[in-house]
Amino acid sequence: MKLSPSMLDKLLRLGYSKLFADRYFQLWGERAIRIAEAMEKPLPRCFRVNTLKISVQDLVKRLNKKGFQFKRVPWAKEGFCLTREPFSITSTPEFLTGLIYIQEASSMYPPVALDPKPGEIVADMAAAPGGKTSYLAQLMRNDGVIYAFDVDENRLRETRLNLSRLGVLNVILFHSSSLHIGELNVEFDKILLDAPCTGSGTIHKNPERKWNRTMDDIKFCQGLQMRLLEKGLEVLKPGGILVYSTCSLEPEENEFVIQWALDNFDVELLPLKYGEPALTNPFGIELSEEIKNARRLYPDVHETSGFFIAKIRKL
Repeated sequence: MKLSPSMLDKLLRLGYSKLFADRYFQLWGERAIRIAEAMEKPLPRCFRVNTLKISVQDLVKRLNKKGFQFKRVPWAKEGFCLTREPFSITSTPEFLTGLIYIQEASSMYPPVALDPKPGEIVADMAAAPGGKTSYLAQLMRNDGVIYAFDVDENRLRETRLNLSRLGVLNVILFHSSSLHIGELNVEFDKILLDAPCTGSGTIHKNPERKWNRTMDDIKFCQGLQMRLLEKGLEVLKPGGILVYSTCSLEPEENEFVIQWALDNFDVELLPLKYGEPALTNPFGIELSEEIKNARRLYPDVHETSGFFIAKIRKL
C-alpha cells in the first residue's frame, strides 16, 4: 500500500519519523492513524488485587465504600481499571499496605497466560520492577520457587520493596542477565520472558519513541530477544511453557522472533483467547499460520499499550 500525503502528514504531525509512518501504514493501512491517535491518550489507571493478602470480593467492597468505581480486566480476574477515582488510589491504605498493585492491563496478561501452579519451578527472565513477578507469586500462592533476573540494580531495589510490600515469599532475585540462566543447572516448569524491546507500544508514556528509534535499535533488540528466548528454551522442561511478550509494535521483535523459534526449536504455539491474532503477512513476508495463535493488543480497540504475547510449549 502507498501512504497518501494526507495520512503521512497526520502521522508526521503526531511526531512520527517518516520511516515509522511508512512502516505502520504498510502494516495497518488507515488504521495506523487510529492506533497512533489512541496512543496519544493516557491509559486508564488499572490495579490488581493482591490475593496473597485479601480476597477480590473484600477489596472491591472496601474501595466501593470510598467511592472508587472500576471495571474488570477481561483476561485477569484479579485485575480492574478505574472508571471513577475520587482521590488518588495510591494514597489509600489498600495501596500502602500491599492489598493492591498498580499495573497496566496489558502487563497482567503474560502471568495469566503462563498460569503457574503452586509448587512449580518458574523463571522470570526480566523481572524489574516486579509487577509480573509478584503476580506469578500470587497465582502460585507463594508455593514453589520463582527465579527472577534483572540487570538494573536500581530497578531491582524497587523490585525488592514491591515484593516485600505485597507479601511475596517465594522469589529469589538475581542481579544478572538471564542470558546466564543455564549456569544455575535448573530445569524450569514455566518461564516468563517479557523481553527487552524498543517500547513502540508505549507512546502514551514515552512519546520520544515516535522519533528517536531506528532500524538499528529494532535489530539490536531482535538479536537480544532471540538469544534470551534460546536460553529460556534450553532450560525449559519438555512439555514446559514459555510465555514471550513485548510492548513493541514491530513485527521484527514479535512475529519474526516467534517464527524463528518455530523454525529452529521443537516447539508449538498454543492458542490465546484475548486480543487480535498476530500478523501472518507483515510487510508482505509470509509466516506460518500457527503465528495466529499469538496475540496483539491494540490501543484503539483494547485501551491498552501496544502489546504482543505468545505462549510456547516445548515438545
